[in-house]
Amino acid sequence: MNLTSPAKRILIAVGAAVLGIVMLFLVMSFLGIPSGVRPQVYWQLSSREYKHAVLSSAKTSDELAHVEWDGDGWGGTPGGDWTAYVVYDPTDSLPLMRSTEPARKIKGVRCDVVAVRRLERGWYTVVTDMNQFWDARHPTC
Repeated sequence: MNLTSPAKRILIAVGAAVLGIVMLFLVMSFLGIPSGVRPQVYWQLSSREYKHAVLSSAKTSDELAHVEWDGDGWGGTPGGDWTAYVVYDPTDSLPLMRSTEPARKIKGVRCDVVAVRRLERGWYTVVTDMNQFWDARHPTC
């Protein structure tokens, strides 16, 4: 195999880059880094789409605008059947909560909340308590 050919060098470089990225994600997963880093990276990459979806979603006057969030994946939620949402709070006043705290009611959120993380000014992820879904099919959670 002649490694001096430009096409072969490019192919090797691309293959090494892909392998490096895959290895980085595997190491991050093994070390548990994605639970804290992944949501912020995911938000940076997809916030435009989420903001559009949230701001165009149906909402009531007493609830915050929201859509379901998949930026945490299975490892970022407390475990079991918890659901996370991207929430827009124009007053930027949602209280931050760790998943180790007891579930509680928060103004503007219909369901009991087990975790709140701030993504950026006015934008949060909210995780509802187990088997509570903040949608039209579950009007009382």
